[in-house]
Amino acid sequence: MSEYPPAEQPRSAKKKWLMYLLLLIALPLGGYYGVAVWKHYTTHVSTDNAYVQADMAQITPRVNGTVTEVLVQENWWVKPGQALVRLDTRDYEVRVAEARAALTRARETVDQLFAAVAVANERQQATQAQIQATQAEVSEAQAEFHQAELDLQRATQLAAEHIIPIQRLDEAKTRYASTQARLQAKQQYLAETKKNEVTREREADQARAALGDTIAGERSEHSLIRQAEAAVREAELNLSYCSIVAPMEGMVSRKAIEVGQRVQPGQALMAIVPLHKVYIEANYKETQLTQVRVGQPVEIRADVYPTHIFHGKVESLSGGTGAAFSLLPPENATGNWVKVVQRLPVKITLTEPPPVEFPLRVGLSVETSIDISNNAGSRLSSLLQEQELTDGERADARVRDLTASNRQPATLPAAKKE
Repeated sequence: MSEYPPAEQPRSAKKKWLMYLLLLIALPLGGYYGVAVWKHYTTHVSTDNAYVQADMAQITPRVNGTVTEVLVQENWWVKPGQALVRLDTRDYEVRVAEARAALTRARETVDQLFAAVAVANERQQATQAQIQATQAEVSEAQAEFHQAELDLQRATQLAAEHIIPIQRLDEAKTRYASTQARLQAKQQYLAETKKNEVTREREADQARAALGDTIAGERSEHSLIRQAEAAVREAELNLSYCSIVAPMEGMVSRKAIEVGQRVQPGQALMAIVPLHKVYIEANYKETQLTQVRVGQPVEIRADVYPTHIFHGKVESLSGGTGAAFSLLPPENATGNWVKVVQRLPVKITLTEPPPVEFPLRVGLSVETSIDISNNAGSRLSSLLQEQELTDGERADARVRDLTASNRQPATLPAAKKE
């Protein structure tokens, strides 16, 4: 006889058939999901040692001064060129005025130098003209003296023969003496004029040396004016630096400035975080990077948004491990050594900016999973660098095409045959 009553035997049989049915259904499903999980883990490498990063901009003043206005607050969103902080401009306005006055004085000085050169040249030319005139007078005096000398010799001979009276001889002697004295005076004056010419030439050289290599038509190119103009530009730049603007779009963070505070060049006032251009820095074990290549797709899950999946690509792999760039790098040449698996930072860029409803902040923890099924990419290149090079090559190709099309001669339509 059976241990169970007759009424319980059909129930146990039904339970066995139900169990068999469930096993028949569960085994294929379990196998399917098991194969899917196996495929995922063989084609993906994952890590939760990953964080959100961004290329933040530190806002620092370029000049010292006192803060008069702070136009933003913590966590405000700013645009490029938007004013953030204003410094007291009165000191720098005074320096601009001084620089402009110095520029005016430099222009006046250069004008005086040009005028001095012009006067020296005129004096030199006048001296040269005077020398020419004096030389003509000396030549004339020499001719007169030569004639007087001939007349004296002739008169002396004729007087010795008692052909002419003694009075005529005295007149010839007097004319000879006067022409000789006049010739000597002209010669002495010519020598003094030539000395003056040397002096005028030296004065002209000094005036030209003070003016430099600048020619008359380029007064603005003189070194004094250019130096003064550079001082004006520097003063105007320092004045413009009193208004500190945002260099990029992003969120204001770590604001450490208030009205009335005295700031120095290089002092950190705040940071601008471009939340629309964040990226992921995932620290993978070296044993996980065998098949990782640049350009492979990545799935990203942020701990703050566990239900949302972000998509990205491997942008580049770091040139060294985190330990190699630490403050105290490991000394593996010591006596005691323990092998530690190193981690290499992998930069992952998002394929599109984070949605408005799921913004990512710098420093948030994320989990990344890289699809390594396609390992045809490079290990050393960078997607951003390749994109910039490609854009530059395309621009160069367009320029070459436009240049070639402009150089081609215009073809005239063929004449119709009648």
